[in-house]
Amino acid sequence: MGLVFRGVHPLFTSASQEKAKENLERSPYFWWFEYLKRNEDYRNCCLNGGNGPLADLYKDWGVVLNDTSFKAWWRERGFYLFSERRKSIQLQELESQSQWDPTWTAQEVMVVAVPLDLPKRYIQGFLARLLKSRHKGKRGRQARDDKAPSTARYPLNRVTVISALRIQLSVYDAVIASKRGENVRTLAKIGADMALVKSAMPSPRDRPKEAADKRAVMAATVSRYFRQAKQNIDATTRGIFPLI
Repeated sequence: MGLVFRGVHPLFTSASQEKAKENLERSPYFWWFEYLKRNEDYRNCCLNGGNGPLADLYKDWGVVLNDTSFKAWWRERGFYLFSERRKSIQLQELESQSQWDPTWTAQEVMVVAVPLDLPKRYIQGFLARLLKSRHKGKRGRQARDDKAPSTARYPLNRVTVISALRIQLSVYDAVIASKRGENVRTLAKIGADMALVKSAMPSPRDRPKEAADKRAVMAATVSRYFRQAKQNIDATTRGIFPLI
């Protein structure tokens, strides 16, 4: 059975620290791991030795805490949680109806009837043209149908926009840090520091009402991102990511 992934496989390279971080952050699985880290219920389960209401999830995911290395965790757990297990299809000539598999789809198998009384050169040319039009996989890579039902133990819930996940989690971390008394800021200040809305960035030339309107826009934007991040964090203990 071949192992493939619906999302971008995390890349572990010997590149610079900045480039290595960029490679990892391209993968939705990295963000699933990071969002689960922020789930207090799962954190408590880890600290309690895997016991409690989330014991079943812990059996799959293991220890995921602030100091847990994603690289080590991926190699031990993540690879097997997210990989698609595709049924092997053997390249062969069918000799009887019993060898026909009714689950085959046009995306997986090309079935061709070849009359053997035709000239060999004609058959070869026909098959070459047909294969060129039907086989879209790149050299060395297994072609797959992303519309087929996922066979991963933990499939991605929806198409992921990495930039949105990154912003949501950055906002969440900033708000939580402020609530804990670390780098205390208003929601509007957090939004301005992160330049979340270009048109609402404060300026010394702003009149009082304009400044107030900008703060309201920034605060609302931060609140929205925080809410979305919290919903995604909560969903990780249900084996769902991303929720929104």
